[in-house]
Amino acid sequence: MRWAQVSVVTTHEGADLIGNILMELGAAGTEIDDPSLVNEYIDAGLWDYTDLPRAEDTDTVTVRAYLPEDARLETSLLTLSERIEGLRRADAPIGVGTISHTFVADEDWAETWKAYIHTEKIGRRIVVRPTWEEYTPTGDEIVIDLDPGAAFGTGAHATTAMCLRWLEHLVCPQMRVYDVGCGSGILAIAASKLGAGEIIAMDYDPVAVSVAEENIRANHVTNVAAIESDLLAVCTGLEPAQLITANIIADIIIRLFDQLDAYLAPGGVLLASGIIDDRIADVERAAREHGYTVLDMTCEKEWAAMIIRRSEELEL
Repeated sequence: MRWAQVSVVTTHEGADLIGNILMELGAAGTEIDDPSLVNEYIDAGLWDYTDLPRAEDTDTVTVRAYLPEDARLETSLLTLSERIEGLRRADAPIGVGTISHTFVADEDWAETWKAYIHTEKIGRRIVVRPTWEEYTPTGDEIVIDLDPGAAFGTGAHATTAMCLRWLEHLVCPQMRVYDVGCGSGILAIAASKLGAGEIIAMDYDPVAVSVAEENIRANHVTNVAAIESDLLAVCTGLEPAQLITANIIADIIIRLFDQLDAYLAPGGVLLASGIIDDRIADVERAAREHGYTVLDMTCEKEWAAMIIRRSEELEL
């Protein structure tokens, strides 16, 4: 299968806005080429960039994403152009917003990731290590070995990083966890290594499920199952979970509220992320309408992650 590598030239402020649009269009992954980071790495000596010159233009960044070359591609590219024009009309700081694309094969796409992903400590304990790098943990660190392949979720993006930090506080020994929209499987694997019991990771995209299965095996966690599913449909008839994670987008999280009563155990919480800041009010309103309350929220780089619980349980 071939993929369209779609590139949008924008600004630091516009990068997440463009990335969110690409994800809503079905991007298998996003990456941000930020010249200012190259300068930071050179100055800090974090990686061997001796062959790379310092970047002159640090105000412009490029957002890249991968869309499958199928019958929907032309429509997706037209929609992308229309959405960017909409942002421009709304005076969003997106810069030039130039769109271009090329085609790559699966194996080329996978290799491209390696230039952008490196070992990173997220939170107090969790370290995300790409499979092509070495890292020796210290103290009580938990190392997640990750090859994102053709799925979203590396720990570097704010939405995933916030979820990982929340999991350090939310996961209790042997609790049941459902991970909706699992992507690379990173949240399910983290929950397992933090001590959770049975975990089901689910995604609508069969490619994501395949990538998650590979990462689950690579991390030697035996209590995580990755299954193709539309939201929580695969959990029908199973026991409710004490924790449900959903690092997806606002519209899908709003749909998820229709299923929470059946799949979230009494006293349980929903960890919802992937919410762009201009959709926070929409998610909060949907929560109230379904009898849920946003207990806490963290925001980073124009994204939000919410801790949500049944309102009636807060009144007891």
